[in-house]
Formats: sequence, C-alpha cells, structure tokens
Amino acid sequence: MEQAREQEHRFSSQVFDWRNTVMDKVLGLLPRRTAEHLVNAQKEGILAVRSLLDKGIEALDGDLKRVHDRPSKNDQ
Repeated sequence: MEQAREQEHRFSSQVFDWRNTVMDKVLGLLPRRTAEHLVNAQKEGILAVRSLLDKGIEALDGDLKRVHDRPSKNDQ
C-alpha cells in the first residue's frame, strides 16, 4: 500500500511539474498583463465552480437535516 502511495505521489509530482513547465512557456509568450488577466480569469472560473459546489453542499446539508428531523418510521 505504501509503495502505491509513493508511486501516485511521484506521478502527480511529475504531472504538476510538466503542467508548470507548459504554463511557463505559454504564459512566457504573452505580455505580462495579458498573462495576468488569463491566470486571473482561470482562477475566477474555478472560484465560480467552487461557489456552485458550496451551494450544492449546503442544499445537501439541508436535506440531511430534514431527514434527521423527521420522525422515524420505526417510531410510529
């Protein structure tokens, strides 16, 4: 199990390094302000998805509360 985790960590590190290398090259082709805007736009997109996920989690928490608050079928 430990070996599998170690392999997964090495693989994810390699993917992250590859991603950073590619992004550095792509963003390096653009003017600094343009690159900043592109990175900020990506970040805002991810934050928007996070916001939707947070709202979905809140809705599920409400569903769970209602399930816990209702009388059990065994109590009747």
